[in-house]
Amino acid sequence: MPAPNNKVFRLERDGDVLIVVPQGDSIGFRYNDVHQESNSTLQILDDATLQHVVIDFGCEKVLGSVILSVLIKTCRKAGLKGGRAAFCNATLDMQEVLQTMNLVKLWKYHPTRAEAIAAVRAG
Repeated sequence: MPAPNNKVFRLERDGDVLIVVPQGDSIGFRYNDVHQESNSTLQILDDATLQHVVIDFGCEKVLGSVILSVLIKTCRKAGLKGGRAAFCNATLDMQEVLQTMNLVKLWKYHPTRAEAIAAVRAG
């Protein structure tokens, strides 16, 4: 797993599920931190024992396009390796962003992390 000093994305693991918790929008971080952590988040999914992804929005109200693009790439990468992805813990504003971008048609939204983890494992 990643170094504990991640600033942009807190990463956790629950068995075969990678949990990504964005810590804020890109404007609050140095470009280099966003770039490096984006790459390392995607590389972690190269681990064959990680199959699914859950994006937990519990730490931030709304995120912009830079962070969202990383999250989308992460969800897509899980799908390419046969896994599933889901969202959880979003504010109403963030849920509206996910709906407006039609992301909830690709990856389901769940109110809690536990429900999201159960859903990706259940298929």
